[in-house]
Amino acid sequence: MSIVDHLTPLFGTWRGTNRLRLMPTDDYQASLATATIGVTAARFVSITYTWADGDAAQDGLLLIGGDATTDGCQAVWVDSWHTGPTWMSFSGGVGDDGELRLLGTYPAESGPDWGWNIHVRPQDATITMHNVVPGNAPYQVVELALEPDDLA
Repeated sequence: MSIVDHLTPLFGTWRGTNRLRLMPTDDYQASLATATIGVTAARFVSITYTWADGDAAQDGLLLIGGDATTDGCQAVWVDSWHTGPTWMSFSGGVGDDGELRLLGTYPAESGPDWGWNIHVRPQDATITMHNVVPGNAPYQVVELALEPDDLA
């Protein structure tokens, strides 16, 4: 199955809540969020979204391609707050539970690269992002919980 077919339940315009925390002991900060999800260039799924850091509007794009198998997907991600002037590359796939798990890395100020995982759950329209500090278990940093935007 293609990733387009797998993520079809998410196609459309969404609204919801973005929750962000930097460290696992921090409280989440919530903001209103929107997302538009659909097919791009026939074989890819694009997820464009907005959220806010306090009063500062933010936005991002996740572009996913490949097969909905355990390790058949590739993706690139940009976010005005998280990624700075570059994009991150990911690989991964869909687990038996239907969740798309994308794994990427980014350079740390010193030492080995850190990891960044993005999980897309079409069954409940949720996207989560997890930081992976070397030598520690991943911890959730972002939760984007969506519902159909009936006003769109």
